[in-house]
Amino acid sequence: MAAVPTFVSSYHRSLGRASMVMLGCGLLLFVLSVAYLIPHDTHVESVLNGRGVRVQGVVTECVSVGSNGDGSTSANSHCRVRFAASDGRTVEAQLAYVSNDIGRGQSVAVVYDPHDTGLVALPSSIGFWNTLGRNAVDWFALVASVVMLLAGIAALVWYLRVRARMRRA
Repeated sequence: MAAVPTFVSSYHRSLGRASMVMLGCGLLLFVLSVAYLIPHDTHVESVLNGRGVRVQGVVTECVSVGSNGDGSTSANSHCRVRFAASDGRTVEAQLAYVSNDIGRGQSVAVVYDPHDTGLVALPSSIGFWNTLGRNAVDWFALVASVVMLLAGIAALVWYLRVRARMRRA
């Protein structure tokens, strides 16, 4: 029986772990895409484009979503707006999408759902190009997750075959 060099054995174990990580990440991205990203974006856009009411509001708060990697904060922020609904109530809600061009105290036009006043977005966020861009990102995430799953499965199958062959040798 021939001895298997340690670096080969170590390489195959690493490949096995990497394939499991790829499978996990691919599955997570797939579930995120199918269960949240695509349904959320489709719902917001269809409701607000269908029955949305456009009103003026005021930005009450903006919280940065992260950093740029160089220590500075991201320009993208989750913002809350206050506006008067068509029934006269004052409503404060978070915008459905992050924004990078508004700040606290700024007056902005918003579109809200009269059946669910918590569903609010800037008109530009539900415009054709932003919707197209968001849908492209959603579908890219879905395709990337499938590719990651397939690559992870292929690597895992290869790893298991090599491991079985090494045990027989």
